[in-house]
Amino acid sequence: MTTRLGGKSRGAFQSLNVGLRVGDEEEAVLENVRRVRAEAGMGADEPRRIRQVHGAAVVSPAEAGSAADGFLLRAGDPWAAVSVADCAPVALVSEDGTWGALLHSGWRGTALGISVRALLALEQHGVSPFGVRVVVGPCIHACCYPVGAEVASRFPTFLLKPHRSGRFALDLPAAITASLEGAGVPAGRLAAAPECTACRQDLFYSHRRDSGVTGRHWAILRLGGAAR
Repeated sequence: MTTRLGGKSRGAFQSLNVGLRVGDEEEAVLENVRRVRAEAGMGADEPRRIRQVHGAAVVSPAEAGSAADGFLLRAGDPWAAVSVADCAPVALVSEDGTWGALLHSGWRGTALGISVRALLALEQHGVSPFGVRVVVGPCIHACCYPVGAEVASRFPTFLLKPHRSGRFALDLPAAITASLEGAGVPAGRLAAAPECTACRQDLFYSHRRDSGVTGRHWAILRLGGAAR
């Protein structure tokens, strides 16, 4: 996952914003994208992207550009990316590295079970839940994520934490890992990054912290192996 360091953008978007439709200068964003591609060794047509809709659809790289919130990947596929700025990026990878998934999981996608749906898709290709490793990347944590009653009602109470605002706050990383553990992934194969995007203004953009005027990160994944 990229951070906000090392780019050309200025002001609220400083500095490595890769989101083209958030109000930043196009020239700066394109230069930021060029730098990410160069650093990762991507081709000019990479990474493959989707039109994220806060849903639970997972597609192949051949369906890039469609309305979805995740990619199902196999070894040798092109680089794929999801865009995040508080929502959680989630990577699931088989033990042998032949299959994986890269997901954008906000509260809606989490409530809809996008991670479990990706796990089921991997199972259809012979990947057992016991043979998957999962990483939830930097995202907003309960310390900064108070939610309304409608959102809170979508989750079990053990995932809701008291918040200084007087409302309950959602533990988004725990909600994702709990859903996967319930679907059979051993707890020892689940990891969540400790960083809260809203707390770490030095490293991350945060849609909630910055009232929507902020940049975007890419979480990127490619599985090595067969030639592209």
